[in-house]
Amino acid sequence: MIPPWDARKFSSRPGEILDRKQMEDWMREEYIRRGYSLVYTPHVARRQLFHTSGHEGYYSQNMFDAMELDDAEYRLKPMNCPGHILIYKDSLKSLSRFAGAAGELGTVYRYERSGVMHGLLRVRGFTQDDAHIFCTPEQIESEIAGCLDFALDVLKDFGFDKFPKPSFHLES
Repeated sequence: MIPPWDARKFSSRPGEILDRKQMEDWMREEYIRRGYSLVYTPHVARRQLFHTSGHEGYYSQNMFDAMELDDAEYRLKPMNCPGHILIYKDSLKSLSRFAGAAGELGTVYRYERSGVMHGLLRVRGFTQDDAHIFCTPEQIESEIAGCLDFALDVLKDFGFDKFPKPSFHLES
């Protein structure tokens, strides 16, 4: 049965909320421990932002329709990327002095057609662990290694420890 408030978005039951809060608190602590800045981005943004980011041109079929509000058109965000980029651009630090890492447990909204929605794999609204790293070319290798370590630690801490250790080779 589809709940009456829902257009197939995942929702929590009372006993599951504490589990989610504990997981989110753990993730935020990990972000901070690893040097990420915690950020929040709005759920709705001007449509022009998604034109600038390229999402409007390449992803619009998976975005909810635009809303006319006051002086402009707005859309629900399908991804956190444009907001994180704006936060970085607004920073007073320059890229040469700053390896910025922004982390957010951000809720996003995607217009999934009813025929493709499936359990928790394809839903119209969900909160995701999302981070973006802004670094210099010289920092890329160490940042990738740090991301892989972070991902492996998350998997292990949540009981997923039976997988091959990933390896990669950077070629010039």
